[in-house]
This record gives sequence, structure tokens and C-alpha cells, in this order.
Amino acid sequence: MMRSRNADGRVARRTLVPALLIGAMFFAAGCSVDAAPGAGGGDGATDSGVGDGVSERPSEPFVPSDETGEAPPLDGGLAAAMNVVNVEVFAATSRAMGEAADEAGLAFTETVADNDPARNVDQLRSLQNQGVGAMFVWDVDVAAQRPVVRDIMDTGAAVFTLSSGPSTMPMVANQEQIGEQIAAAVTEYVDTDLGGEANVVIFNLDSLPNIKPRFDAIRDVLAEQDGVEVVADVLWDTGDPDSGFTSMSTVLQANPDIDVVIGPDPVVLSAMSAVEAGGFDVNAMAFFGSDGEPQALEMIAAGGPYKATYAFNFSVVGYAAGVWGADWLEGKTIPSLTIINAVQLDSPEAIEQYNADVADPAAAFDERLDTYLQPLGGISYETRQNYWNETNPQ
Repeated sequence: MMRSRNADGRVARRTLVPALLIGAMFFAAGCSVDAAPGAGGGDGATDSGVGDGVSERPSEPFVPSDETGEAPPLDGGLAAAMNVVNVEVFAATSRAMGEAADEAGLAFTETVADNDPARNVDQLRSLQNQGVGAMFVWDVDVAAQRPVVRDIMDTGAAVFTLSSGPSTMPMVANQEQIGEQIAAAVTEYVDTDLGGEANVVIFNLDSLPNIKPRFDAIRDVLAEQDGVEVVADVLWDTGDPDSGFTSMSTVLQANPDIDVVIGPDPVVLSAMSAVEAGGFDVNAMAFFGSDGEPQALEMIAAGGPYKATYAFNFSVVGYAAGVWGADWLEGKTIPSLTIINAVQLDSPEAIEQYNADVADPAAAFDERLDTYLQPLGGISYETRQNYWNETNPQ
């Protein structure tokens, strides 16, 4: 389904017709520099396309400027090409980008692939034909998305990809660092409350290559703890937020003595339901999540078995994509790489501030941007050949 919002905020809906071209793929491999408007392009740059990009990772802090240069010849507004929106953190990205588009007086379109790579490619092609000037693209099938993203960039549009690259502005997280944070909290809990011994269940996202390092880091840290045993390491089906119930029920049949459960919030919450449905004492276990799902935050704030979640503020991510997308269309310089910071939410105070920032991403963007995002480098329509040509922009 494609969801469009006109510049006046009205929403229109139309069902996508399957495209004839579905053989294309996503994010071309490459790299960009900390360029200012007017800088030369990378090797192979052409007047009409973005060329081969550059290999140097953006490292200097982004410096905002109201200076404008040449603007792209595109009038299709902004778009968010999502995989699924049945989980709040995913939906928040698109919703906040739409808010920023509305504030800028730009049309906004949301597409949802529902884990269908062919549909996603079809939708990206449709956005390209629509003349969208800047879009956020969630990972679906990265290999299938790459050629399409490159074609879209060649039109002069800015593409903001999540986790993967290359694109005009990859928006990525240091997954290894996040995994180490989660594992450190689990280790501290096991040492303090369980005498150093625990049976652990991990629900992973190993099917997503750019997120897998988070779980590799968790495994590495836990493997160093003599009394900790990972009794189940289960791949989460992101298309089904309730899939954790069935998986956890199966795990409990084989290993009823579970002490700790780790994973993304939706699957951990589902696993908690399975624990209760199976007649086990949920308060005898500890649950550590990620993503900042509202139900998880409520449980953490109330105290109890849900100990912490490590969340990205995807409202701020989406809002930033909208602001910088609008700037791109005006010919301004935007970041060429943005690092997404995870925040630890393990207390009522931390959760209160986080919830306020999720509800008002515009205020968070203006007042606490560095809490959630680290924008680096610089790129504009005039310097679009200077994108960072890197397939794994961590």
C-alpha cells in the first residue's frame, strides 16, 4: 500500500499496481567525504548522475548552514519507504518524517513492503517516477534495493538508508557497541542478583547483516562469563511481532529453568506472555529489550522483571530525515552520515525524558539532537557525487 499526503496535509491512498521492473536491487557500494557545497565529485562523476562516490568515511561534525546552492529538479516531495509499520518504533520513523514534511509544506508519501522485496522494489520505482526529492529507505532486501537506490540518487534525489549503504546519507548505529551495553547490563544483573549463574535465551536479528553485530557482541560478552549459558538463540521473524510466544513456549518445554531473556522489545514482550501462559513465574526471570516499545517502557518504569531497554529515538530519526530532506530540496548542505545513538532506559526519569522526546521530535531535534543523533560530514545536491561509497557504513 502507498500512502500519500499532499502539501496541505490531506491523505490519499491508492493500491500499487505490480511493476514490470522488479529485478533491480538496493544501495550501491561506495563512500563520501566531509564536503562543502561546490566541492568536486568522486571518480566517475557525471553531470546527470552521482558517479562512483568517494571512499573516505565522513568524520567531521556536520555544520548546519542556511547557504543555498543549486536545487534538484524534483517536485514529488518527501517519502518513507518502510518495511513494516506494525511495530511502533518503525511507524514512528515515517510518522515523524511526515510531520517534518508538513511543516515544510511538502507532499509526503509512505510505502509499506510488508517483508516483500519485490513489492519494495516496485514501490521504490514508483517513488522515483513520482519525482520524490528525498526519501528514507528501511532495509528490506538490501541486495535488491541497491541498484534502485543508485538510480534514484542519479535523478538528484537524496536517499537516506538505514544501517546499509551506500546512499546520500546512511543513518546507522554502532551495533557492536549496543550489544556490549546490553550484555554488560545482563552480566551485572547475573552477578548481583543470581550469584553469577544464569540460563539465557536470546532472540536475534541475524537475518539482517547490519544488525547481526549487535547479537554477536552479546554472545561474545556472555561467552566470557563462566556461569552463563545461552540455552536458546532464536531468530525473530520481524513480520510477526507475536512470534516470540510460540518460540518461547517451545524453549520452556525443553528448558524450564530460564533466568534471562534478551531481544528486541516486541519479541521479548511476546516471550513474557508465553512465560505467564505456561504457568511460570515471570518475576523469577529478567527481561532485557531494545527498541523502546511503549509497553516495555511502562513495565520498566513500574519496576519488576523487565529491567531495561536500549532504544533509538526513531521519531527523531524520522524528523531529522524530513528536515534534512527539505533542506536538500532547497539546495542546502545536509549530513553525509548520521550515527544513531542508543539510550539506556532503565529508570522512570530516563523514560519520562525519552517519551517526551518521542512525542515531540521537533523539540528534541532542536534541543537534544546530540543525545540521539551524531550528524557527520556534509553533502548537497551540488556535491551529490561526494556520497560515501560504502556498503556497510558502521
